[in-house]
Amino acid sequence: MHERSILIVEDDPEILEIYRRIFSPGQGFDLPSMGGAPAARDSLTCMAYTDARRAVEDYRGMYEAGHRVPLCITDMRMTTQNGLDTAEQLRAIDRDIDIVISTAYNDFSIEEIRSRLGERVFFVRKPFDYDEVLLMVESLVDYWGIRRALGRESAFLSGLIEASHDLIFMKDPDGVYLTCNRRFAAFAKCPREKVIGGTDCDFLPQEVCAAFREQDRQVIKSGQSITYRETVDHPDGGSCLLETIKSPVFSDKDKVIGILGIARDISKIRGAGTEDAL
Repeated sequence: MHERSILIVEDDPEILEIYRRIFSPGQGFDLPSMGGAPAARDSLTCMAYTDARRAVEDYRGMYEAGHRVPLCITDMRMTTQNGLDTAEQLRAIDRDIDIVISTAYNDFSIEEIRSRLGERVFFVRKPFDYDEVLLMVESLVDYWGIRRALGRESAFLSGLIEASHDLIFMKDPDGVYLTCNRRFAAFAKCPREKVIGGTDCDFLPQEVCAAFREQDRQVIKSGQSITYRETVDHPDGGSCLLETIKSPVFSDKDKVIGILGIARDISKIRGAGTEDAL
C-alpha cells in the first residue's frame, strides 16, 4: 500500500466501477492543468468495499500494521450501516483520514455530520461530475501528503530543539510564549504547559520582566538580531549570567510575527575568565 491509496465504501457495484475508471489514468478522465492540456498524474489505488463494516475492520488492521490512507469516499445509504457511522468509526481509528460523503439524499444535516466528524469532511452529490470528483480527491490526497511531510519535519525540528543544551523559546509580538524547549521551562522553574500561553511576568520578577519586554520591542523595531548579557535571578533565589540572542521572525510579507530566543548560561565560562572568547 502507498500514499496514493484511497478507501471507497459503496454497495452499488456499478458506481464502484465508475470510481475505478475515474481514478485510473487512460480511462477517459484526466485531471485538468492550468494550461488547458491534461496534466500527467499517477494512478490512485482504490480499495473498494460493498460492506461498510468489513471496510472498517480491514482498515483497523491496516492502521495497526502502520499503513495509512489519505481519504475514504463513502456512500450514505448502505445495507450494512450508513455512511456517517462508517466515517465516524474510521475517524476513531485514524483521526487524520479525510472523509468524502457521496449521496443523493439528505439523511443528515451538514451541521450534524460536522458535529460528529469535525470540519474536514467533504460532500459529493449523486449523480456526480467525474472531473469534479477527480479534482477534489487529487487535491485532498496531495494536501494529505503535505500534512504528513510537515508533521515529520515538525517532529524532526522538535527533536533538535529538545536535544539542544541552550534555552530556546519563541514569543509573539505581545510577549506571549508560543513554544519553548524543556530546558527553558526547567530554567524558569515552570511547567512547559504553563510557559506556553504565558508571559515573562508569570515566572520572573517584575523588573526583569519589564527589561525583557523592552528587549523584545527593540528586536521588533529594528528587525534585526540582538545579543544581550544579563544576570538573571531565579525564582528560588539563585542567579546566573545569561547570553541571549533574540531574532525577529518574519511572515512571508516581511512583517515581524514573533521573536526567537536562544539563551545560554555562561556563568561558569565567565568565572573561568574566558568570557572574552565567546
